This record gives sequence, structure tokens and C-alpha cells, in this order.
Amino acid sequence: MTKTNLKINRIRIENLYKSMFVEVDNTSITCSDSHIEIKHHDNFNHDSASLEIEEIKDSYFIVRYWDGYSLAEIEESSDLAKSLKIFKRLAKKMAKNLRRFSNNF
Repeated sequence: MTKTNLKINRIRIENLYKSMFVEVDNTSITCSDSHIEIKHHDNFNHDSASLEIEEIKDSYFIVRYWDGYSLAEIEESSDLAKSLKIFKRLAKKMAKNLRRFSNNF
């Protein structure tokens, strides 16, 4: 059976966060029944990188990505599997960029 909402997929997304962001400092994940956000906390950039997936209404999802500087992506879908795939791709991108460009002073 397909898992059809964010609440049911919460553990899967938390494990994704733990595996991808283990080497990235100053990140956090916030989860609720209909909204999950991965955020980078940067003292030099008040509008730092973030990635979120939100269930707007039954079976309608929005994935938002902000790299903290100039790139924003918004994807909308009525398919949870497609939305989670997009979320995973953008999480990889975010983790890679944070490892590469974070201030590690």
C-alpha cells in the first residue's frame, strides 16, 4: 500500500535528513503533520537556505527550495511519490551546497 500523506512518511524523511546532513553543521528539521522543513542556521545570512514540503490539502503537495542567495524553486504536485522524489533531489542539492559553501571558520 502506498503511503499517502506526509504524516505517514515522517520517519522516512527524518532518516533522509540524518543521512544527508550528518556532515553539515547548523541545520535542523522541523516536522508537523502537514509540513516538514529543513533549515540552515547562518549568523551571516538571515535568509539562509531552506527546503520544505507542505501538504496543502488532501493529496496536493508543494516543495519549496531556497539556496540562501538567489535560487528559489517551487514544485507543485498531486502525487506524493513525485513530491518526495523532488524533495530528495533538492535535499541532496542543499546538502552539497552547504558542505561546499558554508563558512567553516
